Amino acid sequence: MKKIFFAAVFTVLASAGFSHTPSEVNEKVLKAFKETFTNATNVAWLESNNYYEANFKQSAITTRARYDVEGNLLSTIRYYYEENLPSFITAKLKKKYPGKSVFGVTETANEDEVLYYIKLEDDKNWYTIKSDNLARFEMTEKYKKS
Repeated sequence: MKKIFFAAVFTVLASAGFSHTPSEVNEKVLKAFKETFTNATNVAWLESNNYYEANFKQSAITTRARYDVEGNLLSTIRYYYEENLPSFITAKLKKKYPGKSVFGVTETANEDEVLYYIKLEDDKNWYTIKSDNLARFEMTEKYKKS
């Protein structure tokens, strides 16, 4: 179930806002990508007016990396499970939200910050918890299960 959910999310997000797959990715971008993500597999490129985006897997983590035309990494989005969440955040999360399990994590990063959107669940509800690197939590969503 989790894999299907994340695959669906990834597919929708990866295809949103893009008109075509580029026939040739800028050499600066390819060089920067290969230096940063040396073990990337299943790489698919998308092109917009002012950036390129690579969608790929690395160490079983689905990742999106956005580059400007000069090959500068602008941002990344990674989708994964609890075992890849930093231990410090996991420990604080378990203490603050006992009885809830982690369904999945969406990590966003750019030059200014790294944020974690952690989807929690219990018997009755779904929760989305936003966290920074210091484990400062904010509940951004709560939905009743049907």
